[in-house]
Amino acid sequence: MDIPRRLIDLQRAVEAADNRYRNNAGENATVALAVWSDATAALVQGITAYAEEQGVPRREVEQAVERAIRPPAPTD
Repeated sequence: MDIPRRLIDLQRAVEAADNRYRNNAGENATVALAVWSDATAALVQGITAYAEEQGVPRREVEQAVERAIRPPAPTD
């Protein structure tokens, strides 16, 4: 499955926001959590829309995005 760049970018934004949240405390963590929440919602909307456009299950698109971000390690 060919994953659009926008979905890969959204996934990376979620991961970056998650890292910021985990590395902050207090009020900064609250702001970081809100950013993570917004990024996650945008990713879910993007994946859902793409799955509907392609006529495939949403979970299949989620897995394809994950593979695009983290390709499987080569086996020897």
